Amino acid sequence: MRRSEIRDSTPIALLAGFDGESVEACLRLLGPELHLLVADSEGEALRLLKAQPVAVLAVGAAISGERARRLVEDAEAIPAGPERVNLVLAGGPDPTLFQDLIDRDRLFYLSQEPVPSADLIALLRGAAGRWRAAALQGGEEERQRIVFSRRLLSHTQVLATQSRPSAVARAAAEAVEDLGEAERGYCLIYELGSETLWDGGMGGEDQEERRETAAVGLVSFVVRTGQPLAVDRIGRDPRFDRDADDPHATGEERFAAVPVLGSDGAVLAVLAAVRPPEGKPFGDEDLDHLTRLAEAAAPAFAQLRLAAAEKNTSGLPAPGLFREEAVEHHQVGLRSEGDLLRVDPGWMRWTYRLLLAVMVASVLFCILAKVREYASGPAVVRLGGRTDLTATADGTVTDVGVTTGQTVEAGRLLVRFYGAREAAELNRIDHEFELQLINRLRDPADRSAEQSLLSLRAQRELARANLAEREVRSPAAGVVSDIRVRPGQHIAPGQSLLSLVRGQEHPQVIALLPGEFRPLLKPGMPLRLEVQGYRYAYQHLVVESVGDEVVGPAEARRALGDEIADAVQLTGPVVRVTARLASNTFESDGRVRRFHDGMWGTAEVRIRSERVLVALVPALKALFQPQEGTGDA
Repeated sequence: MRRSEIRDSTPIALLAGFDGESVEACLRLLGPELHLLVADSEGEALRLLKAQPVAVLAVGAAISGERARRLVEDAEAIPAGPERVNLVLAGGPDPTLFQDLIDRDRLFYLSQEPVPSADLIALLRGAAGRWRAAALQGGEEERQRIVFSRRLLSHTQVLATQSRPSAVARAAAEAVEDLGEAERGYCLIYELGSETLWDGGMGGEDQEERRETAAVGLVSFVVRTGQPLAVDRIGRDPRFDRDADDPHATGEERFAAVPVLGSDGAVLAVLAAVRPPEGKPFGDEDLDHLTRLAEAAAPAFAQLRLAAAEKNTSGLPAPGLFREEAVEHHQVGLRSEGDLLRVDPGWMRWTYRLLLAVMVASVLFCILAKVREYASGPAVVRLGGRTDLTATADGTVTDVGVTTGQTVEAGRLLVRFYGAREAAELNRIDHEFELQLINRLRDPADRSAEQSLLSLRAQRELARANLAEREVRSPAAGVVSDIRVRPGQHIAPGQSLLSLVRGQEHPQVIALLPGEFRPLLKPGMPLRLEVQGYRYAYQHLVVESVGDEVVGPAEARRALGDEIADAVQLTGPVVRVTARLASNTFESDGRVRRFHDGMWGTAEVRIRSERVLVALVPALKALFQPQEGTGDA
């Protein structure tokens, strides 16, 4: 897995045997961090483990003791990418059941009793972090393997293009220095007939060839045994021979060598790498890299040995895998010169005329064409004669006396609120008023009774007004529309109850345009409305009025009303523009449809335009004198 894939991937956590409250808390708080799977039994957990690359396995209280240990062991048998992180959060009173898992570092955390939801979330975060770290480390190793493979392929391609033994040896030595991270690299070709090791002049074409016997030295040991070797300090090894192994050695260098084997197992050459004394020792990974290089280079050395054998047999140079001319052409590159470019005069004339015509057309377009700027914003349709009735006090609805579309007269009861307390208060005051009135009639000279009557009369009027607030009546005749309450619903002051529609006035369009265009907007300018959901059904209107103030989004929503304010999305100051529709209907897809209150759309007003040439060269504005707000340049 690559580093970028690990960083962008989200670990999967499996919760097995947890209660609903803990699962809900994890889903709520760990949603963006982990993909959570839930299992109620061991069988379901194992099925999910086989189907998904689970990073964290958490076992809860419903699966404890021996069952929890067995589930973790069965899960270990299911392969995963980076090592899975296991948590047992209700293992039971005997922790020794999990001692083997603890010794093998296969348990991230173990508790005897269930842990709270907050602790569970913290443990899941920690386990996911450990999995990510392991995944990133594995991704880096994979990246290094890919880089090494590409470098090895590059050196193999170079070896395949060489035909002379000295060139093959030099290319192999350079590959050893690169892939083995060595200060010096050697490639010694083994000549079976003469029992010698030949390096072909490692220092370059002008260096004298070096031939050594295959009977002494570390490289000879590799030839005789066919086994790779690594020496920490080259001078301390009794097999070391300076002339055969490294003529430049001081005795403290680090040394490694691997054989190049043919298909029959015979040694074809030896690849040797030397690091300075302060360099790191050669390890198993280094030997593996050199061995892979030797395997990749084996066909080139086998071809050299086959060519030498055929030459010795026939006395003629043996043909290689590629022709010598082809190899030289590939190495040197194409050196021949091409013919002169031949141009047809006829095509040149037509091309010149075409370019001239395009240039003239472009100039005319820049002078005559105009770029128009529009003020665009959301718009809402409002029907005329509409009255919204709202609650004046809080209360609970006990009765809705009308239905949507019903025609009502003025004073008709529409909605009644619960008013038992107000009615009881009015009855009490009426009763006291009657008692005081009797006392007054019995003794007309009783001043206290007279004062009580005056006080009770005021209280009775207030109680009647409070009781009247429990009823909502129609202020005028009309048609009931948009009933928004139901019996039993609690209503707050100012909340909409229902709407009354009166008359047949034409609907109005209220558009909210960006506030920065207020100085350019004027009544009488054309406005185009596109109703949402009816593409290309444009309504061409005229601006009737423009607001004097630029208001913020919150104030604009309040002006629209609570019933549709939430539907509009505003990001900055706006100005209110109104226009009147010519009809209550519009045409779309060949059919006539009615406007309804609250329908949304997009309004556009063309505020100014300028020629393309002026847009490209703003300094020319003084010559053309654009008239802003009229659409003329």
